[in-house]
Amino acid sequence: MATGEGKHYRFGKYEFFAERGMISLIDTEVAADSASTEMCHWRIAPGEFMKRAIAAFMQEPDKYADKLRKLRTLLEDAKTACKLAKAQGDPSDPSVIDHVVRHMRKSSVLVMPHELPPMPGQRLKIKQKGRTPADTLRDGVDVSPDLTIGQSDMITPARAALMRRLNPTRR
Repeated sequence: MATGEGKHYRFGKYEFFAERGMISLIDTEVAADSASTEMCHWRIAPGEFMKRAIAAFMQEPDKYADKLRKLRTLLEDAKTACKLAKAQGDPSDPSVIDHVVRHMRKSSVLVMPHELPPMPGQRLKIKQKGRTPADTLRDGVDVSPDLTIGQSDMITPARAALMRRLNPTRR
């Protein structure tokens, strides 16, 4: 089990790293001006942070070469940090909690968000538009299943007849 902090990565004014099975996200501008860490430091589960990084990459409307390069770097750094956080162990696992208590002087309480993962192969759609990738990384995003049907997915009468001819045993 890996312990301690991982490498620190930067995206805009945010810095993130793996720490004790979670991703720590710090707003460096607010942290420099504030004595309190409540408004500038968040601990996010690795899966949730990866979803936020993917959503930030997907929602950037004008993908100039330099912005696209920064967003791809964000995805790679987020993937590396999330892998390290997963290797550090689940913070709600009793053996990991015992390990942290033995090796750390301060004790802390970690709250894990309990959410259902999307079904395999399910397409997702971002509900919030007009936000910057940095806002999405910090606050998260509302993601819902994409239930729209594309032209290739529609079953028209002609396609239904073709499907019946190709597979006559299915009725």
